[in-house]
Amino acid sequence: MEQQVNLEKQFKNDRLRIVFLGGVGVVTKNMFVYEYWKDGKLTDSVIIDCGVGFSEDGEELIVPDVQYLLDKQSYIRGVVLTHGHEDHTSALHHLLAHVQVPIYGSRLTVALAKARFAEYNLPAQFHTMKINSILQLGHFSISFVHVTHSIPDATNIIVKTPVGTFYHASDFKFDWSPVDGWQTEVGKIASVGKQGVLCLLSDCVRSERKGYTLSEETIQESLEIEVRKARGNVFFTTQSSNISRIQQAVNIASLFKRKIVLLGRSMRTNAEVAQKLGYLHFPKKSVIESRAAKKYPPQQLFFIVAGSQGQEDSALSRLADENNKDISIRPHDTIIFSADPIPGYEQQVHQLINKLTILGAEVVYSDINDELHVSGHGAQNDLMLMMGLTCPQYIIPIGGEPRHVRQYGVLAQKMGYQEDQILAPLEKDAVEFTASGQVTLLKGVAELLPVTKH
Repeated sequence: MEQQVNLEKQFKNDRLRIVFLGGVGVVTKNMFVYEYWKDGKLTDSVIIDCGVGFSEDGEELIVPDVQYLLDKQSYIRGVVLTHGHEDHTSALHHLLAHVQVPIYGSRLTVALAKARFAEYNLPAQFHTMKINSILQLGHFSISFVHVTHSIPDATNIIVKTPVGTFYHASDFKFDWSPVDGWQTEVGKIASVGKQGVLCLLSDCVRSERKGYTLSEETIQESLEIEVRKARGNVFFTTQSSNISRIQQAVNIASLFKRKIVLLGRSMRTNAEVAQKLGYLHFPKKSVIESRAAKKYPPQQLFFIVAGSQGQEDSALSRLADENNKDISIRPHDTIIFSADPIPGYEQQVHQLINKLTILGAEVVYSDINDELHVSGHGAQNDLMLMMGLTCPQYIIPIGGEPRHVRQYGVLAQKMGYQEDQILAPLEKDAVEFTASGQVTLLKGVAELLPVTKH
């Protein structure tokens, strides 16, 4: 009893602050700064994710504003990545141009982040963590939970501090038959819930959708039907970091004995990285270079192409503009979009589809066949299951627009949470938790003057 009293005295002035430099109010640009304060002074901070956003016209990437961190390098113990998607990893070059900190993540996550980072002439320390690793970063104890998403090796993060335990549930769904066969570690989530979670930060982008999000495996049968009907070349596009979806495309191409051509630098790089690590498997001699495609009749070719979001300089956009010297879109070619537009990208994706249609291609996309894409994000039942497993005292919806946040709040209230337990910070706000039990939403913290060094 005396020891417990001493501990309470020791930590009574402690506070845990989460500063939102991205990932709230938007689906992308994820960046969360966990700060530990003792006796009114910042002692340690850990950054979870460092991703880009996307401009409405698709012509530029948007990076988080890291001005708030510039005088805090001596306190930053590391960057922890949840998974390998660009909106969680691709702003690392921007951060590391200003502060030097080590980067941690799962095997595929780190490999993809390193590959993207290689084009920048900047030093970086990447560390690969095993799923059962416990990472001690100052006052933070960090551990990983494997979850199913649309990319292998995705994780949620358990953040243990003297103030309490935080469960960072970025981008997940409960897929019981994932492409790689590795299901979500439900037991580990339930265990941390039983131990006590002070706050759950949860993905909320599909909070408007009822039920559970479908399994990735449902796509392969629909893809097979479309390829069986194809009369010419097949062009398949998805996000270049969607390794599970690329594997399904490879499986179908092999089923129909079509040679595979990878188009787009990001697609080639990510496929090479994933193949080297054993997350992506190609049959022997199935992949050919784009310049060799002319040697084969259209019925023997399957192109896996970057540019599903209609990005201006992507491989698919160049094909639509007839700017590829080796490959052309011909009448009766089939083009399959296995990705929904990122919010804000709808218009440019539709413009790309129009261009491809004018060239005579048979374009298949979600408005025509919604069985060629399933989301990597959990719908209402997935989200409520995560709440039920973690049993948090407080909840912060992340990774969604205001309408998603509002609907997530409705779900949480159905689960018995009160309005004051559901927090909705905006970018550059912070939420502060004290050891004495106070919780405060702090507006515009990242706009304030830097802390005084000591």
